Amino acid sequence: MEDMTRLGSIPPSCRNKCNACNPCKAIQVPTLPNHDQVHKVSPRASSSTETSKKYTNYKPIGWKCKCGNRLFNP
Repeated sequence: MEDMTRLGSIPPSCRNKCNACNPCKAIQVPTLPNHDQVHKVSPRASSSTETSKKYTNYKPIGWKCKCGNRLFNP
């Protein structure tokens, strides 16, 4: 069995989640940010604190079930 050691949440069960496609495996995928929640820095802002809100290294990931080249919700 493939080693699924990762930081964070545990993988979901993908049993019967990929319709009739096999093998159905849990994978981690990046989630797209919600554009309504993106912080915009005003042109007048000069503070490094305000600028750091715009540039972040945080890249959220989530779980999907994958079979072949298709993704399914767990």
